[in-house]
Amino acid sequence: MTTCRLLTLVLLLASACKKETELDALPKATREGKHTFGCLVDGKAFLPKPAQATSITNRQPLEAYVYQGYLYISARGDGGVDIVVKEAFKPGKYFLNSTSSGSNGYYKDATGQYFTNDVQIGEVDLTRIDTLQKIAAGTFRFSAAGISTTAGKTVTITDGRFDVRLK
Repeated sequence: MTTCRLLTLVLLLASACKKETELDALPKATREGKHTFGCLVDGKAFLPKPAQATSITNRQPLEAYVYQGYLYISARGDGGVDIVVKEAFKPGKYFLNSTSSGSNGYYKDATGQYFTNDVQIGEVDLTRIDTLQKIAAGTFRFSAAGISTTAGKTVTITDGRFDVRLK
């Protein structure tokens, strides 16, 4: 085999062995009502999935609805991520901060709960909100501060995306 052919073969094999990353585990950012959600929590993929134990609340792994001008998105998996956006009437950027502002981000895991606040903030880029077709889509990111058992700790949510069907 000639050197040129050998080099070509090595390059082809190397490109075929692409290492999968946490980001690759997330769904693509779409806007068609595919009912998907995903983000990185401190660099690790978070995806909705059914609860491991029997739940008395009958919550679905991914729920979304609009009520009195608020967009609520709730994802459950190994923990949970919730996003509340006040006055989400049209596409655009919305800031997540304290719960008193009406727009906030929340994360929960086995160690405790984390909320956005006036220091730990975030943003939702709402790319579609269609209450007739019952679809909301966009991207998000936020940092959240621990409360109670996690006080003094923070969590960082990045590369978030959702394409949800509204109830």
